Amino acid sequence: MTDAPQPMIRLEGLTKVFPGQQTPAVDHLSMDIPEGEIIILVGPSGCGKSTTMRLINRLIEPTEGRVFLQGEDVTTVNPDALRRRIGYVIQQIGLFPHMTIADNIAVVPRMLGWDRRRVRARVDELLETVGMDPGTYRGRYPKELSGGQRQRVGVARAMAADPPILLMDEPFGAIDPITRDRLQNEFLRLQADLRKTIVFVTHDIDEAIKMGDRIAILQQGSKIAQYDTPERILTTPANEFVEQFIGHGASLKGLTLVRVSDVDLAEWPVAQAPLDRGALRRQLAESDKASLLVLDERRRPVKWLTLRDIESPGSLDDVGLPAEPAIVEPNATLHDALDLMITSYTGTVIVTDRGGAYQGVVELDTIMRRVDEVRRAAVERMRKDEPGSVPAEDLAL
Repeated sequence: MTDAPQPMIRLEGLTKVFPGQQTPAVDHLSMDIPEGEIIILVGPSGCGKSTTMRLINRLIEPTEGRVFLQGEDVTTVNPDALRRRIGYVIQQIGLFPHMTIADNIAVVPRMLGWDRRRVRARVDELLETVGMDPGTYRGRYPKELSGGQRQRVGVARAMAADPPILLMDEPFGAIDPITRDRLQNEFLRLQADLRKTIVFVTHDIDEAIKMGDRIAILQQGSKIAQYDTPERILTTPANEFVEQFIGHGASLKGLTLVRVSDVDLAEWPVAQAPLDRGALRRQLAESDKASLLVLDERRRPVKWLTLRDIESPGSLDDVGLPAEPAIVEPNATLHDALDLMITSYTGTVIVTDRGGAYQGVVELDTIMRRVDEVRRAAVERMRKDEPGSVPAEDLAL
């Protein structure tokens, strides 16, 4: 008989009562956090999510309870040494404004005594990892970057010393929705390669479902209402509190569990320069589509052309509708795809690889079939649990 694998992080009876307060901010919280997974702490404001996060890396000390890291009780070790083993990303990012991007990323490696060559190599490696050219961004200052770029640097800095654990407190909360979706997708792509153990705080259940391998839905005092996979939380909520926190539309939220890479892509008529009007007309005539997609020399989507565009006088360079913003990579969720599809010129979403090359499209019918599958599965589970009782809202999309 083999022993169960030891969790990367174990919280035992973790409690925090702040001075002058009678009610604990965190009240005897116990949970195991497996290695290599993203664990989401989500719940209403004031439930103790961020306090729990700060207790894990001992930015604040617990009133009671213990924190174990890889089996070691870290409530007894030097807190500065502990924090060097844990990357930390916060919503406000916290970059030092007077330091270059390279210097910001290099803070912890330099504290650990790395030599200059090793530090520089690590900085460049991390900038490339988060999609920022080292030659362009190494010497810039935070004020010269966009919010999304600063957030990427914050993630790079947290990973600088290659810690086994990342703590992320509302890391994408202060960013516009389009940039947030892109950063979420980019981070999930990184995690697929890095397999860090990540504790991630959010107040947004949709973000929790998208980002988490497991989700802990917390009530006041960081008491766990349910700690489970996103799929089970959506389909089998533990109690009324969880149901209310999830809200209506669980079938649509279920689209967050499915990646574009999990579905079959549809074909679409495409063309590359040099464009020939006669060939374009034949392509459209032979297809059942009302438009075709123009790709550049690297097969990156450029724009849509309709028959009216093709028949118009003048240059084809001056007509058509841009392919952006309805473009996603395979690690995007079907929820992302549906969100873009609503405003797409063609009612489809273009899928590209990481280099931007065209792979196919996702059509609305594909998404609606998946919604129907999720809804039917939920109804079937309801019938098994309570025969003859299927609430009307579970039958609706």
